Amino acid sequence: MIPKSTIFANSVMPAWDGDIPGAVEFATLLNTMNDAAVVIERSSGVIVFGNRGFFELSGASPHTTNLLNIRSFIPEIHTDWSSGEELETSLTLTPETVLGVHIQATWLDRPGKWILLRIIPSSVQRWRVEKVRREEELTEIMDELATLTSRPDLDDALSYALELGLRLIKAEGLVIYRGQGSMRKLVRLITQGEITQGLPEILNVDEPGITYAPSIWQIGQRTVSEIQQAARNCGLDSIVSVPIDLQGNRLGILVAANLPRQEIRGLVDGLVVLASHIGSVLNHYLTLNNLRITVREYTRELTIRDAISENTLEGIILLNPGLQVVDLNPTAEITLGYTTNEVAGFPVENILIGTDNLAGVLRMSLKGFSAQEMKNITLHRRNGQAFSADVQVFPVMVHDELVNIVLLVRDISEKEAHRTQTQQLEQRALLGEITAIFAHEVRNPINNISTGLQLMGYNLPEGDPNQELVERLQNDCTRLTHLMESVLSFAKPVEYKMVPTPMKGFMERMLERWRPRMARLNVELHFKADESTPPALADARALDQVFTNLLSNALNAMKETNGGALAVRIEPDERWVNISISDTGPGIPPEAREKIFEPFYTTSHQGTGLGLAITKRIVTAHKGQINVESFPGGTIFNVKIPAVKENA
Repeated sequence: MIPKSTIFANSVMPAWDGDIPGAVEFATLLNTMNDAAVVIERSSGVIVFGNRGFFELSGASPHTTNLLNIRSFIPEIHTDWSSGEELETSLTLTPETVLGVHIQATWLDRPGKWILLRIIPSSVQRWRVEKVRREEELTEIMDELATLTSRPDLDDALSYALELGLRLIKAEGLVIYRGQGSMRKLVRLITQGEITQGLPEILNVDEPGITYAPSIWQIGQRTVSEIQQAARNCGLDSIVSVPIDLQGNRLGILVAANLPRQEIRGLVDGLVVLASHIGSVLNHYLTLNNLRITVREYTRELTIRDAISENTLEGIILLNPGLQVVDLNPTAEITLGYTTNEVAGFPVENILIGTDNLAGVLRMSLKGFSAQEMKNITLHRRNGQAFSADVQVFPVMVHDELVNIVLLVRDISEKEAHRTQTQQLEQRALLGEITAIFAHEVRNPINNISTGLQLMGYNLPEGDPNQELVERLQNDCTRLTHLMESVLSFAKPVEYKMVPTPMKGFMERMLERWRPRMARLNVELHFKADESTPPALADARALDQVFTNLLSNALNAMKETNGGALAVRIEPDERWVNISISDTGPGIPPEAREKIFEPFYTTSHQGTGLGLAITKRIVTAHKGQINVESFPGGTIFNVKIPAVKENA
């Protein structure tokens, strides 16, 4: 509808007929706006309504009777505007004067016949845009400050806090000073901005005006502190310091350099907020560091305790004040035959069985008394086996309150067995000495008897029935002589001369001596030597006795089977030279394998029982190893002698 007349914001005349907004409503609407505003008819550009801001900005009179056209004020206006469109243009104030303005268009009806124009000076619009941007930036900065404690470490968090601080208060530099232990000094911790490089490294905490309240200094003012004097010396325009504290605890100060002069006092509040966040960060990482130290120390103590518990030779049983099992260490589990999971919560008397004295000792521990160690008492394992043990019981008290009882159980059955074995070895050593003396003393009479028997045999006529008796007695003397020589060889100490010994040539020479006997016994020889085998560090004469015993035993075993095969193999084995001798004899019974290296043990009615014992002693003296594998139909002896090192 075409308006009846030009109506301005101070008019009370209706603009349209019917139920549509009238002049009062438009006047109320437009005059609530701080910006200049007009309503125009789009097609003609005629101004229908204008608020006070428009007339004040344009200088036009609101009481004119002439129709005003928007193009008289804004020549660049056009009629095909869409709702929400904006334009940067100029407002003509006088023929000589124009004002840069920002225009926003809004349709008042669906066809877009009537348009509301808001006319904002460009300087005001830029200020508003900058204000909105600044508010958004401040919101972003505050959100980022809230995330400082999630940074990787303290240095990173403080560096980022100062980066945000430069944006927050528009300063050219920021410095954090932090208290240094018990010293009444503030040490420069971290900086942002090159202009702060000339500020002091250390500040005096007792200096007035720097640690208790915000302090502002600007160029031209008198300096009252060391930091302000340093700012003047560096040529700074301003310096502001605020305390960094947390719940009344002063942690340091935050110093800002060269803030915008016109905004300096308003920006102090932002600096205080930044200092508050930095205080929270310092406290957070200090607490976190202390917690890490505590956890590390606690972990170290637990590791030490667990290492002692798991590796000690004593069984440890932990009881609660109700004398129920809480924990067993691995030694206690092995000693008693129970696992912790099986006995946790059970009364201790259910697993420590065998002594009536334990109940009295535990009662003393419940009263806080450490009992004397119970020596050589008898306990029983889970399988019922009895063993000797030493047991010590002591209470664990915290602030005079009993929290646990610890039992130390030391299995001394092995110690007792070792003591018994030592006695046996001592007795065996004594017996060896006596045997050696006996053998030495007996050997001469046996030689005399043998000589006498030989003389008697010569004097008896051929075919005399006593010749057989004399021959049998001579054989017995020979056997006794061999036995005495073996005893003396086993009993006396021998010094070996270890030299590099090529085992291939050594074994070839030895086997060559044994070939005639192998042929008589129908034994086939198989010999193989790895050419890469290094020499062995050995005494050749001693090794001759070792392999003489092993070859003799192998041939004697195959004598029972009317021949067989003898295999000798030489090869390198890491740091050893390995010599294996295998035969196809009947094998060694399982019950004899563990005893064949013991002195005087033999399965042959003609043997002395010292051959393999002497063999093992010689191999051991070479720092080598010997073992046997046997099965029905064969036996293998493996001898390992240390190889000569390449750089030796």
